[in-house]
Amino acid sequence: MADRTDMISTSPFESRTATLTGSILLHAPIEDAFPLFSPLGERQWVAGWNPEILSPRGADWAEGMVFRTVSEGRQVTWVVAHLDRQAHRVVYYRTEPGLVVARVEVRCQPVGDRRTRVATQYDYVGLSEAGNDHVAEWTDAAYAAKMAGWESTINEVLRRTPR
Repeated sequence: MADRTDMISTSPFESRTATLTGSILLHAPIEDAFPLFSPLGERQWVAGWNPEILSPRGADWAEGMVFRTVSEGRQVTWVVAHLDRQAHRVVYYRTEPGLVVARVEVRCQPVGDRRTRVATQYDYVGLSEAGNDHVAEWTDAAYAAKMAGWESTINEVLRRTPR
């Protein structure tokens, strides 16, 4: 019988990885805020966001769901790895073939009755030299700017949405 290590292929390529965390404060109760991070909910605040639900058809948000989007002209495939509606937590895996794989976690916590703290974590893995370059672009400053943009955009949508 072959040694298990003989069966593992090694490559000279070294993936660049990055873990980025942040949080935003939304001016809405958690029941209104958490659904904004669902595949269909993001339509309300992400320009050009148009998810194609592949499985299960007809579902709006479910653990195991697979859907596609387009980002900067590239197809992105997403999987809902974990969804806990009661704990207001979701984990996605997203992949841009040949470029990156990322684990995306969103956790919402109420701040009183009318505000929600949203904590995010992105864990990137480069799949190629171009992917490593993409991962390298995600500095702490770049991620903080992304989170500030999310906070501003989502709060503006919430302000305009009657409740």
